[in-house]
Amino acid sequence: MPEQRYRRTSLRYPDYDYSQPGAVFVTINTHNHQRLFGCIAEGQMRLSPQGRCVHEIWERLPERFPDIILVDCVVMPDHFHGIIVTGTNPDESARHTVGFVIASFKNQVAAAWRRGVVEEGWPRYQGKLWHRDYYDRIIRNEKELEAIREYIRGNPWRLEDRRQWQAR
Repeated sequence: MPEQRYRRTSLRYPDYDYSQPGAVFVTINTHNHQRLFGCIAEGQMRLSPQGRCVHEIWERLPERFPDIILVDCVVMPDHFHGIIVTGTNPDESARHTVGFVIASFKNQVAAAWRRGVVEEGWPRYQGKLWHRDYYDRIIRNEKELEAIREYIRGNPWRLEDRRQWQAR
């Protein structure tokens, strides 16, 4: 009898070409929702040095991948939201998939964190830094793009409001 292997279910849309021109909303969680990137105070995200590092690496991604545009992002205590527009370079050979860009981002942050532990005395995270995958939503039109941008901008306030409501 053949050996049964665990097969992970992909979170990607099966018929979508992630290197084609288009906008994608991504959410990347820390492993076990560790709160590593700062805290929320008065409806604003207060980034720790590690959170600032996450933001800076995200903002520098177009230097490495000139075929992408970053629209909006927010670093939260235990996750990250961002919008990537892919396929902006007409040269087919220069296109990168969203998955490739996200993998690079996660690796760059992990490497910077390891350096920060050694050089800056940053705290170590428990186990892994990132959850194994990421969540995405294909943005299909301008109305959807604007709604997601509003969601990103209001995320710190909503999280703080939800925590205050739960504490009652």
